Amino acid sequence: MAAITFPTIEDCASIGREKDTVIADMDGTLLVGRSSFPYFALVAFEVGGILRLLFLLLASPLAGLLYYFVSESAGIQVLIFATFAGMRVSGIESVARAVLPKFYSSDLHPESWRVFSSCGKRCVLTANPRIMVETFLKDYLGADMVLGTEISTYKGRATGFVKQPGVLVGNNKGYALKKAFGDTKPDIGLGDRHTDFPFMNLCKKFYKFFQTNFWLILSFFLSFFFFFFPKFSLFLSHFSKSIKSKYYMLNVILKCS
Repeated sequence: MAAITFPTIEDCASIGREKDTVIADMDGTLLVGRSSFPYFALVAFEVGGILRLLFLLLASPLAGLLYYFVSESAGIQVLIFATFAGMRVSGIESVARAVLPKFYSSDLHPESWRVFSSCGKRCVLTANPRIMVETFLKDYLGADMVLGTEISTYKGRATGFVKQPGVLVGNNKGYALKKAFGDTKPDIGLGDRHTDFPFMNLCKKFYKFFQTNFWLILSFFLSFFFFFFPKFSLFLSHFSKSIKSKYYMLNVILKCS
């Protein structure tokens, strides 16, 4: 069976999309960075303090091993447990409103925003806990619907576990999209990795973001600088985005030549 070839986001026109519905992944698609670790660490520190952040850092090697060598779902579940277990839900919601949006906004991908903002109906399908990202996506990006991983709670506190059907990766994304839209096919699907293909295949048209290993490695190191050296991290982040923008422009020029 031949492999499915996805056109890149640069091939997607953004004119005349007012009546179209777009479904987009978050990390690596709407955002430049593919890793959600920095945002989990922000929540851990802001709500739980330095001890919670240290616990998350200690758990991160296990999360990384599971993510890359077992399954994305298992790695993300470790991050969710290490970050949220025992936290007050009100504390998580407060950080999601007051702290996370400015960091998410600085990492917004210009190409994905060009397409996403041009569509009349916008939906985000993400493996991130919905409680972390919904405020930013709805209030700042104008998303009409946010489908994310649902965390389990008990008496106002997060248990660290997730509700069924589990972390929204792979086939779970496809099931979530089918449940939300039924037999209606969204017009555009945007994703960046093979675990996004199940939901992208349910859209009329789909576009994939190209990510090289260089950006994956850079994202990993920025995750640590982000917290221990925030000003230096901010400089590196803007520097990498500048280079990446030039890289995308070069790709477009080469395609047109």
